[in-house]
Amino acid sequence: MKTKELRNRSITLNFTNKEFLDLQRQKENSTCPNMALYIRKRLYSKKIVTTVRNRSQDDILEELSRNRKCLVLIRGDLEHALRDRSVTVPMETLEQMTRIMEEQTSLIKKLLSLWLP
Repeated sequence: MKTKELRNRSITLNFTNKEFLDLQRQKENSTCPNMALYIRKRLYSKKIVTTVRNRSQDDILEELSRNRKCLVLIRGDLEHALRDRSVTVPMETLEQMTRIMEEQTSLIKKLLSLWLP
């Protein structure tokens, strides 16, 4: 239940650097958009939804996406050059690029299905 009452009363709290960094880390792992809301939820023992991210998985997904985008651009440039007949490329090369792009797209979808509910 949301209240429309204005919050015009404040409390000042002092923390050590370690305490503050720990609190900030906990807040960042939650879905709370700001520290005030996070502290109010903790204070009133309301449910706090936390999120866990695996940075190495995120990095892998980002790299795969970049590689796929590069392949798409290169393939487009090759197809354009082939249409202009300014370059000859074996058909196997285009087929191999298409297969690699499909593999990476499939891998990206698979990883996303594991990470996203």
